[in-house]
Amino acid sequence: MSKIKLEIDLEIPSLETFEPQQTAKAIWEVLKEYDFETLRECAGINIAQHKKEVDAKLKEQGMSSMWLGDMQYAANDKIEKLVFGWNLIRGAMVIVICSGWPRDDYDFPALSTTWDESLKHVHMIADFMPLTDLVMNDWYQEKYLDSFEPIYKPYTDLLDAPPEHLPWFRALAGPYVIAGRPKAGPDRAVMKRASGCIVTYIKYWLEEIVAKAEPVTDALYKEQVNAKKEKLKDIYRHKDPGGPVLNAILGKELSWDVVKLLF
Repeated sequence: MSKIKLEIDLEIPSLETFEPQQTAKAIWEVLKEYDFETLRECAGINIAQHKKEVDAKLKEQGMSSMWLGDMQYAANDKIEKLVFGWNLIRGAMVIVICSGWPRDDYDFPALSTTWDESLKHVHMIADFMPLTDLVMNDWYQEKYLDSFEPIYKPYTDLLDAPPEHLPWFRALAGPYVIAGRPKAGPDRAVMKRASGCIVTYIKYWLEEIVAKAEPVTDALYKEQVNAKKEKLKDIYRHKDPGGPVLNAILGKELSWDVVKLLF
């Protein structure tokens, strides 16, 4: 059982227009079985102090009641940062995030999952981002990703990439990315499947990808892997579509701290 203490409320409230999937709770059911410890500081940011500053800014902007939820940050001996949690924006969109990055001694793919559920659809991303060139290092895909093929195929109907998935995003994606905007449907059954897809990726990442990882011994290869990892983070921090929204609400400095914690 995990050492991590759950410090955020994962119960997403019912909305007037739809009943959201409890994706954050489903993710926690996977995470709680693993050995993590809560991060108190990350990227040079004191997380508790950061949350107080964000709450104060939201209150100042009159948005405290329109921006609910929270994020938690964790780590273990192989994972330098795991981010998970949710936000409810203006009572109309639920955003759930779970992402993970390896420590510098490891080369396994980074986990990237996003769940943005609204009345009519969900904008979702589920991906394992390779930290090396899969052509030059074809063994990497065999080691970490090939066994995911039969798990991936049943979810390919969820692939329906919206226009905002720009070239920079596609360039970062792995061979098993699910990026789509499935429509909710009258009974929201697709939402349930899509939520299950997110949880499946997280579970596989922990059980198969992270579990198989061993410390990197080749110094040059390790340098290349970590350079790509940091470049991936940098691209997401500067180009994620949510950045300008955060900047408008929280201001440049505080919003930059948010994206540094998320990526």
